[in-house]
Amino acid sequence: MLTRFQSPLPPLDDAKNDTNARTAQLVQLISEIGPDIPEISRRLGQFKESVRYRYKQKLLDKGLVIQAMTNHERLGLKRVIALLDFAPHYKGYAESILTVMSEICYVVAFEAIFPQDMHVVQASVPSEYVEEYSSLLKNLEAKGIFTVKGTYEFDWFRNKPMMAHHYDFDTGRWDFDWSFQSKGEFEGANYLPDGRAKFDYTDLLLLKELYIDASRSLVEISKKLGVNYKKLVWHFSTHVIPSRLVKGYTVRWPGTRYDSEIERALHRQHRYFWVDVLVKDLNEKERMGLMAQLNRLPFLWSEAGGRNYFAQLAIPVDFHTEAFQYLQTAISEVRDRTELYLPDQTRALAFTIGYKLYDQEQRKWTFDSQRVARGFDELIVKIKEAGREPA
Repeated sequence: MLTRFQSPLPPLDDAKNDTNARTAQLVQLISEIGPDIPEISRRLGQFKESVRYRYKQKLLDKGLVIQAMTNHERLGLKRVIALLDFAPHYKGYAESILTVMSEICYVVAFEAIFPQDMHVVQASVPSEYVEEYSSLLKNLEAKGIFTVKGTYEFDWFRNKPMMAHHYDFDTGRWDFDWSFQSKGEFEGANYLPDGRAKFDYTDLLLLKELYIDASRSLVEISKKLGVNYKKLVWHFSTHVIPSRLVKGYTVRWPGTRYDSEIERALHRQHRYFWVDVLVKDLNEKERMGLMAQLNRLPFLWSEAGGRNYFAQLAIPVDFHTEAFQYLQTAISEVRDRTELYLPDQTRALAFTIGYKLYDQEQRKWTFDSQRVARGFDELIVKIKEAGREPA
């Protein structure tokens, strides 16, 4: 399966014949077709054993996770980002509250931000329930849990593979010339989202597991899900791939991941710092120009677009000055509508899509307002009982 995010690697015949260049080529192909070692070795014209060894030694053994990039629009999901300022009595429970929201109302990621001590909260909400989700945030605001500082809807969302040919797999460092000259006025900005596709609950289970760790075989995923292996292969080959429910694959360079065995987030310290860019009320030319600027960077992690634009960058700590200098120029035309946030990755977490909220029998997404209300009422009672808020 091809992806729209193909890094400009040199042709295989012209690439340097060294391990690092070969590993970068390996990562490039993983971003397109996933960790299919036999197919990758065929395309590279290299022995499977050599490719498999390099894949394990340079990626898996370094703790890097391969993730499948879910095609949210094909699932009928719309990205909604909210800025939430938790009330003093609830700040100590903010991450717990947001984790509950991932279970009952489509939250897929959150992060605390410096220095405002607010949270950027991302949700992938079925398009038919966006109004209900916005009403939920207002109701929780009325209960005094948090103040909604802003809510923004986006027509599409995507993760973008970071450009492996700028990475040294031996030293673990990036090498990037910030004085580069880009080609093409709107290079990287011609992204068009996909329409909605048919899918079922088994497809969602498979997407969930591929997002957590796509390096596992379907045999391993079958055992974890308790789903018949042949059934899973059928769904993968006839639904997930042909329907483009997966856009491509990416290596999670920053290393933050959720360990389901110990039920906690694991973070790599001091390797990357994150920057969130939020730009409001853009016209098409402004959005494309900004996308062209940010898509030239190897460090663009994700972006969402529409009338507003949102981007996340994972910047190696060595490049913090150059990155902010570049951003200052990139946003110059829209500076009056731009906000930059610095996330605290020790207080951040990403979740899979809300597959538990899909009704298997009716084959549609759900939004049970009464269940959501009960869930928050119960949570508020527990917080009060813990003594963090006067009864």
